[in-house]
Amino acid sequence: MLNYQSFRSLLILFLLISVVPRTIFAHHTVETKTNIHIAVQAFLGKEDARKKWQPTIDYLNKELSNYVFDLVVIEAPNVALLRSLVDQDEVDYVIAQPIATVELQYLYGTNPELTKLDKSGESVFGSVIFTSSNSKSINTLNDLKGHTFAGANPVGLGGWILGYDHLMLNDINPYDEFSIVEFLGRQDNIVDAVINGLIDAGVVRTGVIENMIAQQRIERDEIKVLDPKTDFPYLLTTGLVPEWSFSSTMQTDTELTQIIKEKLLSFNSGYYANKMTGWTTAADYKPMHNLLKKHRLSIYQEPTYVELYKKYYPQILSFIVFVLLIFLSFKLIRNRQINKYKAELEKLSRVSSVNQLLSEIAHEISQPITSLKIDAHLVTKMLNNPNKVSNSQISEIVEHMTNKTDHCADVINNIRNFLSTKETSKELVNVNSRITKVIKLVNTELTKYKISVILQLEESGTFPLVVNVCPVELDQVLLNLCKNAISAMSETDTANVLTFTSFIDTDQVCIIVKDTGPGVSNQDELFALFKSTKQNSDTEGLGLGLSLSRKIIRAYEGDLALHSTSVNGAEFIIKIPRVSYAAE
Repeated sequence: MLNYQSFRSLLILFLLISVVPRTIFAHHTVETKTNIHIAVQAFLGKEDARKKWQPTIDYLNKELSNYVFDLVVIEAPNVALLRSLVDQDEVDYVIAQPIATVELQYLYGTNPELTKLDKSGESVFGSVIFTSSNSKSINTLNDLKGHTFAGANPVGLGGWILGYDHLMLNDINPYDEFSIVEFLGRQDNIVDAVINGLIDAGVVRTGVIENMIAQQRIERDEIKVLDPKTDFPYLLTTGLVPEWSFSSTMQTDTELTQIIKEKLLSFNSGYYANKMTGWTTAADYKPMHNLLKKHRLSIYQEPTYVELYKKYYPQILSFIVFVLLIFLSFKLIRNRQINKYKAELEKLSRVSSVNQLLSEIAHEISQPITSLKIDAHLVTKMLNNPNKVSNSQISEIVEHMTNKTDHCADVINNIRNFLSTKETSKELVNVNSRITKVIKLVNTELTKYKISVILQLEESGTFPLVVNVCPVELDQVLLNLCKNAISAMSETDTANVLTFTSFIDTDQVCIIVKDTGPGVSNQDELFALFKSTKQNSDTEGLGLGLSLSRKIIRAYEGDLALHSTSVNGAEFIIKIPRVSYAAE
């Protein structure tokens, strides 16, 4: 038999075995519960929000005992805090009004899981546009023009945006056609202001007027609804949008979300039935996106510069037109200057100076003049001995004289309009900049013959490729080479390219002008005065360009030469002494 001491020991052991593990297990269960944070927007203060939504939290804690649900109340104006909590994964679910719903959906990928039901079982709401029943002058929406109007705030959905959208659909712009648009905050303030005659008309969310009637703050016959709809349980003017949403965030577990949805959809009896907000399956919130996008609100708001443009576009347009006219005027003046300069270069491309031409002209006409003298002497002798000479012989000599006279006349006519003198002064010239300028001068011809340009211009030192010459004379040489190249390429049907290459070779600046024409056929007379190698065309020259161009370059102790030629084109090279100190 057991004595008292033994019985007591066995009893204590039994209690330890049965009670302690249960205590340990219970402690372990508490430790493994997961905290779930549900954020909710508060429009009427935090206390009102807690009173409204705490029963839902209590219900979830009761039904899902493995989790601890916590309510995070956020004042509605503090949208930045709500966005930050969602962005930082500080909350798992959000109960929010439609605008916040689509904002979070757009910015952070939240997903509406449920849509709230109001007391009448509706999952949508709209706005009512109304005036006082005492108003005799306002009976339709068009009658609102010229009157005062009130809303809750510019970004309020039921208290402004839906009403604004409805008015715009009826070709009424409140900001332009109402005498005053005021925002009074709380929507019951709007109703009071209209009834008391402080404001002519206003807009509030559906249900606001009914609540005030139920609270005996107003009478139904004090309100006149404008453009009323009859197929809705509340006074209504506008279209409808989805109610508040219960949305999951990106971090929430999908299985838990499904369980919560089932619990919130199934409660309809018991202690919580009259205390909780009802829910239904999630509505399509795309119409909300379209509404905000239509009026450029919230996440679809236009940048500040676009808003300023819309506000001040007449002034901005006038300024742009003014600037454009000034630009065109300067461009016209500049084009005239370029054309004038181009014409001067065209004239200079024929002759550099009278002194340079005199010897060439004398050589060109001295032979035919000498021959004419001989022919004239022969004719004189023949006429003195008429019996020994036939008329045909005299006629042949006279014909020769005529041809030689015509040649002299042609030479004189060729130089007649091109002789000029010009005092030139040397200066430091950037070769690359002169090449670029000349290319612009022949741009019309390049475009006409579909010739593309390649610039391979070397840059070196503080003063790149600098020479000491008269810039106009250098332009004259470059322009002449350009025109010769264009003339050559105008005769071919292939894709033509004009290439300019500049580089430094020891103490000289070199410029190579390359074309893709047929090449030079008569190299011996290439630099002879009045000996043009061009075929008859609209770009035909007088045979002065290359000869005078070489004389100009050689006057600066440089040279101009044919670098290479083939059936694939020709290359001319200009060499001018480099200004050594400028290139260091």
